[in-house]
Amino acid sequence: MSEELSRWYRGRLVVGPFRPFEAGEVEGREREMGLPLPPSYRSFLEAAAGERLTYSVRLPACDPEPLQSFDDLYQLGRDNDGEYGWGTLLGEYRRSREGWLAHEFPLAGLLPIARNGGSDTLFLDLNPATHGRLHAFVQGIPLPGCLSKGVFTKVADDFDAYLDSLVVDPDLAEDTWADVVDSDPTDPWRRTVEEWLDEELPGWRAEPWAAA
Repeated sequence: MSEELSRWYRGRLVVGPFRPFEAGEVEGREREMGLPLPPSYRSFLEAAAGERLTYSVRLPACDPEPLQSFDDLYQLGRDNDGEYGWGTLLGEYRRSREGWLAHEFPLAGLLPIARNGGSDTLFLDLNPATHGRLHAFVQGIPLPGCLSKGVFTKVADDFDAYLDSLVVDPDLAEDTWADVVDSDPTDPWRRTVEEWLDEELPGWRAEPWAAA
C-alpha cells in the first residue's frame, strides 16, 4: 500500500493510503456483477484510489440538509486481512444485496462506492440504460432542522460530473484546520491541509477561525 498522504485528481484532493490498481480485481468484480465499470470511475481507480474524498455535494432532495458528504471511499481489492471485508468494493456490494436498504429501494445494478460516518451511501449505476450515473441514499433523522425521512436521489450523470460538483463545507474546513493548527508548520499533513484550503477556499486565511 502506498505511503503517499494524498493525490490530486481532476482538481480534487484524494487522501491515502492508496492501494495498487490491479486490473484483475476490476475484472473479477465485473464478472460477479455481470456489468462493466464506467470509464470515468475506472480512470479514477487507476489514478487515485485512496480512502477519503473530503468534500460535500449539494442535493436539493435532502433539504433542509442539502449539503451531504460521502467522504469514505470503498477500496478496490481486499482489505488488510486479505478479505473482501467492510470498506472494499466487492465486500460492500455483496452486503448491500442482503441489507435492509435492498428491501426498501431497488438496488439492482447499483455498486456502493462510498459512504459517510453514518449509513448514507453513494452508489454507481451500472445498469445499461443509466450506466455511469450516481445515486445516493441519505438516512433521515426525526429532529428539528434535519432531513425527516430517508431519501434516495440522483447525484450526478457520471463520476467526473460528481467530482466537478463537489464543494468544501466551511464547517469541515474549520474543523480540519483546528486539527492541525498546533502542529509543526513543516508537518506533511498540515502542509497538505493548507494546500487543500488554498485551492478550494481562497482567502480562508482571513477567516476568524484561521486568523485566530
